[in-house]
Order: sequence, then C-alpha cells, then structure tokens
Amino acid sequence: METLRATGWVFELPDSSVPFYYFYTLFDFGNTDWRAVVKAIPTMLGLAFFSILHVPINVPALAVSTNADKIDTNRELLAHGISNLLSGCMGSFQNYLVYSNSVLFIRSGGGSNLAGMMLCATTLAVFLSGPAIIGYIPTMVVGALIFHLGLELVKESLFDTIGVVNRIEYATIVAIVVAMATIGFNEGIFIGILMACFFFILLYSRRPALRKAYTGSAVRSTVRRLYSQRRFLDEVCKQIQVMRLQGFMFFGTINGVEAYIRNLLEQRQWHANPIRFLVLDFALVNGMDFSAAEAFIRIRRLLESREIYMVICGAERVSEVGRALRAAGVWSDDECEYVQTSPSLNEALEWCENVLLQYYYLHQAALAGTEMPQSYSIVSTPQPNEVDVYGSSPRHAMVSEATQSAMPASHDHTPASQTGELAPAFPLLHQAFLDLDSSQSASETLAFIAPHFVRKQLPAEECLWRVGSAADAMYITESGTLRVFVENGNGESEAIESILPGTSLGELAVITGRNHSTTVISDGSVVMWELSKKTYEELCTREPAKTLAFRKE
Repeated sequence: METLRATGWVFELPDSSVPFYYFYTLFDFGNTDWRAVVKAIPTMLGLAFFSILHVPINVPALAVSTNADKIDTNRELLAHGISNLLSGCMGSFQNYLVYSNSVLFIRSGGGSNLAGMMLCATTLAVFLSGPAIIGYIPTMVVGALIFHLGLELVKESLFDTIGVVNRIEYATIVAIVVAMATIGFNEGIFIGILMACFFFILLYSRRPALRKAYTGSAVRSTVRRLYSQRRFLDEVCKQIQVMRLQGFMFFGTINGVEAYIRNLLEQRQWHANPIRFLVLDFALVNGMDFSAAEAFIRIRRLLESREIYMVICGAERVSEVGRALRAAGVWSDDECEYVQTSPSLNEALEWCENVLLQYYYLHQAALAGTEMPQSYSIVSTPQPNEVDVYGSSPRHAMVSEATQSAMPASHDHTPASQTGELAPAFPLLHQAFLDLDSSQSASETLAFIAPHFVRKQLPAEECLWRVGSAADAMYITESGTLRVFVENGNGESEAIESILPGTSLGELAVITGRNHSTTVISDGSVVMWELSKKTYEELCTREPAKTLAFRKE
C-alpha cells in the first residue's frame, strides 16, 4: 500500500489521530480574508441560482427515467431549501440532485425507502469514522467517476438534446457549455440568462396577443329579454366588437393589437361595420408591462375621439393587469364614461346590450312619443326631441332602422269578446307573448289564461326552484331580476342567465313534465305571476282547445 501511495495509485493516508470534527476547529473569523469572501459572492450566487434551477429540471427528468407518474416539484424545492439551510449552518456542502448518479443508484436497486436510509447510514458512518478511509481509495476510481460524470453531462446537454429542443434553445445550450469551459462558471450562467431573455422576447413577440375577435352577432349575453328587445339587438349587436387577448402583453405583442384596432376604425371598414363598443377581454392575459399599458392609453384616446366605449373585462382590480391599467389611467372612473370595467365577458356584453337598448327606447320615444324606461338610463344621450331618427352616421342609421323594424305593431290590446275588466296579469302576458303573434285570436287566448295567474312576491336571495325538483308552476316576471344557476364540474354553482321583467320561465318544464335542470334564485325582491301546474292541468281538461292555443304561443 505504501508503494501504491508513493506512486500515486492510492490517496495519501491522513493522520489517523485526527477526529471527524477536526475541520470545525479550523474556523477562525479572525483569520478570515473578507476580500476573498467578497470576490466569491458571484460564485455563491451562481451556485445558489443553479441549485434552485436544477430542481424543476432534474426532478421531472428523473421521474420520467424511473417511470414515476406522481411528483411534487414544490415539495422537492422545499426539501432542497431546508437541507441546504441545515447543511450551510453545519458548514457542509450544498445539496444537489445529480441526475446521472440518481438514475444509476435507482437502476441498481436503490429505488426503495430502505435503500435511501441505508445510503444515509453509510454516509454518516464514513463521516464519523474520520478521514482515515480516504487512504484506501484508489485515485483512478475517483478520476473515473469524475470523468464519467463529465461525459454524462456533455452527452445529456449536447447530444441527447439534438432533435428534442429547437435550434434557438440548442444554440443557447452550446453557448453556455463553451462559455463555462473557456471563460468560467458564472460567466456561462450570465450568458445563458441573457440569451434566454433575448430569445424569449424574440419568440414571444411572434405569438399574437389577439386570440380571437368577433362581433356581438357571434356572442351574446345570457340575459333573457323581451322579443322586441331581442329583435332589435339582432340588428344592431354588430356594433359590439369583442377582442379576446392572451399571454403576456409587452412592447413586442401590443403592436399587433393596436394595429388591429386602427384597422377597425378605417373609413372603409367603419362604413361596413360601425362599432360603438370595443370589449377587451383580459381573462387569458397573465401579465402586462408599462409599454403595453401606455399603448392602451393611445387606444383609449383614439376610441374616445370616435365616441366608442372601451369595455374592459376579465381583469380584477388588484391583479397585475388591473394594477397596470389603473396606473396608466385606463380604468372606469367618474370622469370618463367611455371606459367601463366588468368582472366577466358576459357582464360586459350585458352592459353593452343595455346601452343599445337605451338608444332603442330613445329612438322609439322620438318616433312614437313614448316614455323612456328609467332602468335604461345608463349613459349620457340627447333628449328624444333632439334625436336624428333618420341617422346622420352609420351607427345612428343602423339603430334607427332596427328600432323601426323591432317596434311592436300598433293594435288594440283588448280582445273583441272581452266585455268586463281585463285580468291584472293580461298586460304582462301581452308584453311577453303578443310580440310573437299580434292577432286578435292571440289576444283572446291570453285573455282566457290571464285570470288564472296569481300574483306572488319573492324576497331577495330566495330560491324559486332547485335543480332536479319537480315543476309545479310557470311564471311571468313583473319586476326584479332572477338568476339562473347550473352546477359546474367542481360542484360549485355558476350563473348562466339573468331573467328580466316581462319574460316567462318554467313553462317548458310544466308542459313536458320534466324536472328542472337549473336552479333559479331571486336577485333582490321579485314580483311575478304564477300559473300552477294543477291549474294548468285542470284547464287542459276543461278547455283543451284554448289551452292548446296558449301552448302554441
């Protein structure tokens, strides 16, 4: 052994009298060269960064190599952080998961908890036995292990990645390997970070921030409205332009969004499809920098000059996107009504439709002299006597034509056979159904069924029916709003529809005899008129012809 040690085949035998804790006695802050410590700070930071970065890379790769389907990267990061903290406090090395060594250990039968505990016990025994064991380790074994690890790392980084990563990523890997081999470890990490940032901007700017764009003709709110209102909205909902944005918005992606909006406002496009609302859906946007927020300032000014409402939805006030937009002044406030915010796309569309209906009733008042409903006084508009009913712009012309087309035909609401006073529910039934059929026979049918409706008041947050319950009545709403809910896959209730006054509900379940597929809850106090299923069945027996005529309505 002495000959082997003398010739360098085996490590020198340390002093056997040195205890395992000897290196702790060497710590002396008085002899510490703090300038050397300061110079080593970049290396420390590089090792810390590398230690954090290797976990989300090596752990999933090890799971794939060992056919492990369930991994918890967060748990692995916590375990590495705690172990490195304890190791640092004890003056030892950092914890690092060497992928090749771990694969070799597991494939050699060390995949169980027992093998891990045996490895831990052996390492502890070697540590407690002191450095004497080093004198019996061949130098070629250590050299071969280091050489094997080096070749394995070169193979994994330069050869195994061919065809797996794209050319830009592979160029970054080669640059990091060359820089670490020729310049230094920290310089290689720094160059890799710079190249990764540059290529991220280059690649991400090629991905469009505009996921999809469509008009209100393709998507509508889930509000149940009167037939005349639906007919009017069918004609003018093209004035609603929806843009669904996605990804991280910065100077490389916002230009495409701004160019698309400017194209919408070009003269030729404007006459073909004039818009009154631009709905920007940020639900799929995960971040925004200041340059993108500044671009929305320019977009806001451009839209306001054309009297177009910017409706922002899908962005919470306290979110990163919400904070960026508020810092840039692109948020709803009391100073400018041309910027509105809504929690969701459905509520944004509902607001746009309500404003269009405000113009509907405004033109109706100008044409027929009727009064405007107070519930549709949402934005600033001229008085009815100041409205240009013939349309001085493409938008006004479209609204005027749609209003004249959707206005209910003027006819006598009183049935010919009705000699006494009409039932209280008749006006509501007439409003809900007579837009569909304004004939005299339809009025007779509604006059027949109206006395059997009973007035009912529902307090706020009261459940009218629940999903799966049997249908026991049909209803006509007089005032207030009802919300329709369905259960999603997570067992939570989600609002899918709003029911406004003057509309009916529950009639299909009563007629078909099926259970309710939704849950209906009042949004505030609601007044409605109820026709019970028992009464309906009695009418079917007593007056089948008239009841059948009502079903056809």
